[in-house]
Order: sequence, then structure tokens, then C-alpha cells
Amino acid sequence: MADDAAIHVRKELGEALAAEAARAGVSVEALAEEAIARHLEARKTLAHFAALKANADLDLLDRVLSRQGGEAPAEDDRVPAR
Repeated sequence: MADDAAIHVRKELGEALAAEAARAGVSVEALAEEAIARHLEARKTLAHFAALKANADLDLLDRVLSRQGGEAPAEDDRVPAR
């Protein structure tokens, strides 16, 4: 992709973006760039947590959460070394 690229959005979205940019005192381009960057970062975060969920040891979680209070951590409560 070029260093400077144009994108096309629906008229209503463009108008809302321009109004929000004016309220924030920034350019439409700056607001759009920030919104896109935040969206991409959020998608990376979701993918990261989905990977953690896929590798979660739910049996270990159940054992830890169902213990009575006051017990010291057991050896198998520790996070395994990678």
C-alpha cells in the first residue's frame, strides 16, 4: 500500500467522522488514523486472548477455584514454565 492512501466510506459515516473531528479539534485524517490504529490493536488483543483461551487448562482452573480458603498454593497451581 502507498504511504498515503485514500479510503472511501459511506456518506453518513464520513459526515459523522467530520463532525467528531471538529468537536475534537483534529483533522478528519488524524481521527480516522487513530480510529483505525485502535481498531487494529483491539483485534490483536482479541486474537491474543483467544489463543490464551484455546490453551487454557480448565481442569486446573476448576481445581484452584474450588479449593477451600486458607490453603497454600499447591505445586500444580503454578504456571508451567515455557
